[in-house]
Amino acid sequence: MSNSTPGFYDALSHAPVRSAGNDVDLSIYRTGGEVSYGVYNYAAPYEGLLEQQRHSGKTEWSNQFEIVYTRQGDKGPLVLFIHGVPCNRAQWEEVQRYLSRFCETIAIDMLGMGESSQPRMYGRKDNPAENNCWHWVNDTDYIEKLMQQIYPGRKFILIADDWGSGIASCYAAMHNDRLLALVQFDAITFDGYPVNEIQAIGRASQIPNTPEGDQIFANAFGAFDQTLVQILKTMVHNPAVYNQYKLRLLLFPYVDVDYERNGLEDGVTNVAKSTTLRLNLHNMRVLADRAAVLSPALLLPYHKDKNPNGVEYEKITVPCLIAWGQYDNMMPAAQTQRFAYVLGTDDVQVHYIPNAGHFAHTDQPMYVSETIINFIRRVVGRKNLADINLGNEGIWKGDERLVIEDLRKIYGIDSKSQC
Repeated sequence: MSNSTPGFYDALSHAPVRSAGNDVDLSIYRTGGEVSYGVYNYAAPYEGLLEQQRHSGKTEWSNQFEIVYTRQGDKGPLVLFIHGVPCNRAQWEEVQRYLSRFCETIAIDMLGMGESSQPRMYGRKDNPAENNCWHWVNDTDYIEKLMQQIYPGRKFILIADDWGSGIASCYAAMHNDRLLALVQFDAITFDGYPVNEIQAIGRASQIPNTPEGDQIFANAFGAFDQTLVQILKTMVHNPAVYNQYKLRLLLFPYVDVDYERNGLEDGVTNVAKSTTLRLNLHNMRVLADRAAVLSPALLLPYHKDKNPNGVEYEKITVPCLIAWGQYDNMMPAAQTQRFAYVLGTDDVQVHYIPNAGHFAHTDQPMYVSETIINFIRRVVGRKNLADINLGNEGIWKGDERLVIEDLRKIYGIDSKSQC
């Protein structure tokens, strides 16, 4: 289709609509539809100790786990989001909400985090000395099975950041044929990991898994809620984006975050105080176990003798977007350039997110959303998005509602929801 196609002139030459003003009006786009929540029942290759009832202290061995997810959007290319640490899928919520206008999206809580199952002593029932089942490559198992169950045979775009990018690199190298594209934000990769903030949590996994050890762990992590907040605030360029209300979603499942009520109603008090905002030590020990074993070797390139557990990056041949927060003070932005010479494709787009730290999508969710949409449009083609994208920031002319209707007709895009 050339720019001489009838209709382009009319679409882009409307008189300004004075009553509309020049403010961005996102209501011109189709909606992402209703948000839905679901659970994938995962039969894992290993067992772990699960809490039978929160705070009860009672546990049982099981390999039957739940992977919890959020879906939004009913049309367009399929997108999967994987979050970072110490977070959950709520970290991608704002970006997912915007992308759902153009794509079908799903965001998961990785095993051991968020609302997904928290298996303590994962894979260590018969050999407590081993703790290698938390390697990123093992997470690829439930991701592949979940996606095949919900979207059988359907290719998708994998978007990840931080810890999730370790999983994404392993998955893309193993299942390149399942992907349309790979998007990494401030990726944990190569020899840039571990970092001090997470190392300190990982060392606590050495505390014995005994009643006495649990008490030592509880004493050592008595201020974990404060530690967690400070870690999160260092991961963004603007720490004000993490106020006490936004932090509630990300402190879960390590801290009880209902400030108004004591949900346990255990006779202590029905109004939460600092001492009744309980720490969930079981989940914190799971986090410590996950953090303890992750090392640079797991994400450095594969070598049959020197690094047999590494990633075969050359097998990743789909288009890739490698994006980084301009002011990431944890994982330096210069690492982006290494991907262009390690991945098995020449189609590697490098992009820096201005005024953003390590969690760039938290600092600049609208800028990140637009960066992703522009990349996806290039990969899948304009007609395959669920709607025309005219941007989400800046000064508008005021005629965008007319422009988008004209362009929808030209490209044959039906913006109505399928719900």
